[in-house]
Amino acid sequence: MPKRRILIVDDEADIRAIIRATLAPRYEVVEAHDGLDAAQKLDLVEPDFVILDVMMPLMDGYDTCRVIRNHPRFRDISVLFLSALGSKEDIVKGYGAGANLYLTKPFEPARLLKVVDLFFEEKNPPFQQKRFSIEELQKLDQMPPDAISLAHASGTFQAVEVEPKPSQPEAQPKLEAAPPPKSAHPQSAKPRVVVVDDDEDVVTIALMSLRDEFEIAGALDGMEGIEKIILYEPDIIVLDVMLPKMSGYQLCQSLRRNKRFTQTPIVVISAKSSPRDQEYALRLGANAFVPKPFDPDRLRATLHAIVEQPGFVIHPKALSSQQFEFEENRRKKALEEHVDKVTRKQETELEKFLREHADE
Repeated sequence: MPKRRILIVDDEADIRAIIRATLAPRYEVVEAHDGLDAAQKLDLVEPDFVILDVMMPLMDGYDTCRVIRNHPRFRDISVLFLSALGSKEDIVKGYGAGANLYLTKPFEPARLLKVVDLFFEEKNPPFQQKRFSIEELQKLDQMPPDAISLAHASGTFQAVEVEPKPSQPEAQPKLEAAPPPKSAHPQSAKPRVVVVDDDEDVVTIALMSLRDEFEIAGALDGMEGIEKIILYEPDIIVLDVMLPKMSGYQLCQSLRRNKRFTQTPIVVISAKSSPRDQEYALRLGANAFVPKPFDPDRLRATLHAIVEQPGFVIHPKALSSQQFEFEENRRKKALEEHVDKVTRKQETELEKFLREHADE
């Protein structure tokens, strides 16, 4: 019988190693070193269960769990929080973020294994056939970002043995992603851009001024930005420096540690635009810097300069252009309905208040 697959998310390598050693005899185990890495791996790994640390850089466990719950394929997956935070308030917050189980650190490996075993015995969720075996995922993890993008878009890959030439050192086996499906973007497609800025006017102006030349989506905070970067797989990312909860610098650093986005061009926009600020952004991994006040023409020129570079590539996407537009329209409609619902509720409460105090 195939083994269940568990995704371990913890920024401490020693903890991941202990959990892996505990679970590996009975389960397939895949590791993620932070929340962004976990969110990026969901579609490829297709876990049956997630073990999630709380205290992690950039995205803590609560944020990571919310991202998982917002994912259309994995919103119902079971999540176990494993954390040093053990107060009643912490545990309540964990369940409020979407956890199914909560264990505290330090933990007994035998107890963790028993909890996981008992979960699968009692729940016995139907087994889902995986697109990639553990061995294939391990090989794919050693491949360049292009291979990961192709595998993600196509849902499969094949190993190809490369015959070495007599005059050259022996070549290593090369893993090539299978040809992308029709939904993947050819090189002639528009580059896809995600703009992350908490200034709604900046995002709106960017969307309106760039939509004829780029497939473009906007996000108003770092968490929404991470969700859209994972979902839309942009060819270029535009980040504001001053974002709520996490800075653009932190997100830039985290993206550069993530193999899938290590080569994705990043443009930083900021009102803090001294030579020192610009040098700092470039040192953290940004490819270009656009100062504020925001100038859409300057941003457009910067994006075109990136696209015209010899090494720029429009990567294959899991979501086609049509699916991208549909998803953006769906999200906008859901937001409008939410705002309308909140507005109606506020109006009803105001009317009730006025009635109750009409005689005063």
